[in-house]
Amino acid sequence: MKYFKYLFGTLYLLAGIAKIFPQIEDVGVVLKNAAIANQGTFLEGISNYLYTHELVITVISGLSLFLAGLTLLINRYLIASSIGQMLMLICFVTLLHRAYWQVIVMDTVFFIFAVFVLKEQLMLKKQKNIQLQRIYQS
Repeated sequence: MKYFKYLFGTLYLLAGIAKIFPQIEDVGVVLKNAAIANQGTFLEGISNYLYTHELVITVISGLSLFLAGLTLLINRYLIASSIGQMLMLICFVTLLHRAYWQVIVMDTVFFIFAVFVLKEQLMLKKQKNIQLQRIYQS
């Protein structure tokens, strides 16, 4: 699992950094295409809002991805990070799936990994709590 954390952490870091380079990924174009694809759906309002605030969304998404990668690489705050990653990925898929079907495949892989990390961290926390209870009972 350690190597997967490094791999996914690196991928998240790179994705976060890529957000600031429109030559790699132009968030404005992505949001525009999502707004067009979501016309006439319940996502139309939020898609248009995000498109009109593309700079803020670029910063937020880039920072979120970068921080997700950093937490995986330093192996800290993984419970909160995994939950945040899952919520972020759900938002990405919900907003972008009509314009970019590939996001479903890619983000599902990252979502499954976040679930595994969360499960691992919760199990470790439970084991620590059991050990502490044994110490206090002695």
